[in-house]
Amino acid sequence: MRRDAIDIIHYQEIWQEQFNLAKEDLELALGEISVCIEHIGSTSIHDMPSKNRIDIQIGVRDISGECCELINTKLMAFGFPAAYISVDHLPPNEADEQQWKKIYLQGRTNRWNFKANIHIRAVGAKNFNYALLFRDYLRNNSEAAIAYARLKKSLAKYTQFDRNAYCEVKDPVCDLIMINARNWAECRE
Repeated sequence: MRRDAIDIIHYQEIWQEQFNLAKEDLELALGEISVCIEHIGSTSIHDMPSKNRIDIQIGVRDISGECCELINTKLMAFGFPAAYISVDHLPPNEADEQQWKKIYLQGRTNRWNFKANIHIRAVGAKNFNYALLFRDYLRNNSEAAIAYARLKKSLAKYTQFDRNAYCEVKDPVCDLIMINARNWAECRE
């Protein structure tokens, strides 16, 4: 099995257009199942280098097995690959896996010429809020965004084909960023 190198590229203006197209398709495919569809991850942060893959978060009311089956039925009818239930990285002092559960798929449709990671999470769950706060903080804090971009580039260089090693280092760094992000959010309230 051939594994692609982890390639961090400069920010691409087209990423927002690609998200808009994906959102349109996902809204059509899921209908009222989705409460909200958000552009998350590095491609959602202006000037942030990233892997060339759009991260999309779909907020739903729950992510039970029954909900996963319904979502799979609707997405597969629209041309998406099968989704599965997984658990996000657990930050320190987080033991409740329910709060970090998601339905996940890597997808594209016939209309897309780009790749996407689709994270379907329960609205209000800790992993749902984490993704939005992380994005919003980096959009509003250029120093943190620049430092994070440098880390990702160096990490990709040293881990190259080892996605597990890349995530093993990146996830705790994201947890450190989230400490400042939570303080930033509290100051804004």
